[in-house]
Amino acid sequence: MLSPIMLHAGVIHLLGNVAVQMETGAFFEREWGSLVWLIIYLTSAIGSSVLSMIFMPQSVSVGSSGSVMGLFGAKLAEVACKYCEKLKTPDQYVAHKVRMEMCGGVFCSVVIVMLFSFIPFVDWAAHLGGLIAGFVVGMVLFALQLRSKLFMFFWGMFGILSCVIFYSTSLEYMYNQVEPVEELSDVCEYYRQYFEDYECNCQLERHNDSGDNQSGD
Repeated sequence: MLSPIMLHAGVIHLLGNVAVQMETGAFFEREWGSLVWLIIYLTSAIGSSVLSMIFMPQSVSVGSSGSVMGLFGAKLAEVACKYCEKLKTPDQYVAHKVRMEMCGGVFCSVVIVMLFSFIPFVDWAAHLGGLIAGFVVGMVLFALQLRSKLFMFFWGMFGILSCVIFYSTSLEYMYNQVEPVEELSDVCEYYRQYFEDYECNCQLERHNDSGDNQSGD
């Protein structure tokens, strides 16, 4: 469930995701710290993979855009958690204003990505899964940063319950109800259906070719 974020469908796909992560992702890492960023990134990858397998079991999906959507979801969770806190110092007012401005930009980015998610060869389920996972995990992590014990407890419990419900139900459904189509057993043939002159160099294809040569001899 983590390997798809390491793979991409081509150079353009790779460069697009890298560009977003170098700008927005790096900014969030500096703001949150590497550990929080990594937790959100990886848990969002799991959430995106699970929902992709549930709603699109007939396709092979790769790319890190689900994790990027998780970062956006976590930023929305941070704004929601800290919105109700009392602002006592000028620095807190400035931080609140910056968060609200960023929230508008993140919300617009989420809307744009989700609109593009419905064009062919784009996995809308992975984007949605990453967004939901980032939001619920972000609720847990950012609730711990609140000054108010009441809000910390409220948002923390909300985040924990949301995480348990989301991951437990989706993983249970995926393992017990989802059956991938038979054509995915031959990945090389799957890609030949969509890309002309596709040449597969994977180990499975080499094994099949060697078997054919031996049988021919």
